[in-house]
Amino acid sequence: MTVRAYTSSIGRMRMLAGDPALDFANSLHWRSGREVDFIPDYVSLVDWSVPAGLLQNAERDAVTLLATADPVGAQDAHAQALALRGLWREHLSLSLGAREPRDTPRLPAPLTAMLSDLLAEMPLLMDPSIKADGRSLRLPLARLALAIASLHAIPVERQIGQCEGDPCGGFFLNTSRSKPRRWCSMDSCGNRAKVKQFRSRFAAERTG
Repeated sequence: MTVRAYTSSIGRMRMLAGDPALDFANSLHWRSGREVDFIPDYVSLVDWSVPAGLLQNAERDAVTLLATADPVGAQDAHAQALALRGLWREHLSLSLGAREPRDTPRLPAPLTAMLSDLLAEMPLLMDPSIKADGRSLRLPLARLALAIASLHAIPVERQIGQCEGDPCGGFFLNTSRSKPRRWCSMDSCGNRAKVKQFRSRFAAERTG
């Protein structure tokens, strides 16, 4: 899979998962030994949605202006996004134990209810214009709900994996046919694991 790299106002971000729903789960991630939240506020969520392929630049600009005019509404939408991410990450962790797609656990009731509520905004998803009301602040959430529901509902010849890097644990679509994918990125977690293995072997040889 080709790694897609993007630049946004919140810094250099790399969408490594192969699907925006999984990239959303990975927006709470480990980097350089510490946990980093790529969407700490509503504007960051909107900015992140552009490289994730969920919003166009014009939509981002329009929704950002709405957030400035309605900070309380933006805070509420951001809180809902964090709740959605938490439920989604929890479900993904449980799903990793399924050996076959048919064994994948059903979406939990709280997550199903939240997705249903957001997908009720389908007219908002289809309307190219951004209305000057609080409802349009939910546009990134509605797009996220559609991405999550699509990944869960549409049968695909691929499996969801989790990075073996400690403490990364990022989710990704494993599309490898030759051997199972183990890392979110060979440039980061994969290389760190190789360096760690080399040092362990070197230390063992010195003491052996």
